[in-house]
Amino acid sequence: MNATLRTPEARATRLDRLLSSIDRQKVAGLAAEMPGIAEDAAELRAYLDTYLNEARVGLELAAPHLENTSRILEIGSGIGVLTQFLAAEGFEITGLEPGAAAGFGFMSALGTVIGQELDLAVSAPEILPIGAEKLSPEIHGQFDLIFSVNVVEHILPLDQAMQSLASVLAPDGVMIHLCPNYAFPYEPHLGIPLLPVIPEQTRHLRPGLIQRHQRIWDSVNFVTAGRITRLSQSTGLKTNFRRGVMAAFMDRLQSDPIFRDRQPKLIAGLTRIPGVVSGLAALMRLIPPGLATPMVFTQTHASSRH
Repeated sequence: MNATLRTPEARATRLDRLLSSIDRQKVAGLAAEMPGIAEDAAELRAYLDTYLNEARVGLELAAPHLENTSRILEIGSGIGVLTQFLAAEGFEITGLEPGAAAGFGFMSALGTVIGQELDLAVSAPEILPIGAEKLSPEIHGQFDLIFSVNVVEHILPLDQAMQSLASVLAPDGVMIHLCPNYAFPYEPHLGIPLLPVIPEQTRHLRPGLIQRHQRIWDSVNFVTAGRITRLSQSTGLKTNFRRGVMAAFMDRLQSDPIFRDRQPKLIAGLTRIPGVVSGLAALMRLIPPGLATPMVFTQTHASSRH
């Protein structure tokens, strides 16, 4: 592939073209008919829209680190669209997705149908149906790039997972993750404020809402930037938190309608008030990364040249 076609802009255009080619209604309908799927076609269509939209975010996150990368691991590859796309782009990539075992079997159904519908002329990449804590360099080797989008907050054995991820990161490899930072007292999946310091106790204040979304609530580990820093130090990693992520969140509210529609009505409504979003974005640039949500952080071995 020539240099022009390898640019991040060209690659993003190809992903957009691929995502636009997917008949989302058809995929959701076929997945809903698969054995053992409790969700109906409308629910699956909503999940599908979210996962396809997040594929763009994943590519943007990984893009600066793709060149000169031999092996890639996507943690929480979901329905596998981005993993398959990067494989078609010529990368040696493995996905990791334990969702079916964790009660999210609809992801496997959507992934199966998507794999049948996409015409990528490439062998399906390996998808490991295990948790990140089960990764082992002896079994799975090491990776030059490991990345995830909105996954870290769902890894319940986070201490063990970080140790395992460090063990499969190549000596000069890079990990980059995007996830909520619960040092900021807000739960983005449910769109509710949390009790500061003791966020899990919010369940006593909003029992009805949480019960309706019990599966999601039970999967959240309330990770914070401070915890990531401590885990990095204990596993021999160094961590860098990206600045300006909350401001970028506000910008995305204006430019990404699917993302905006997933937010609480109050937050989405702010985008319709002239000047409010830009003003909030300016204020959010002043918030230290350790207190901002979401957070984007890169991790490398302490001895790495990065």
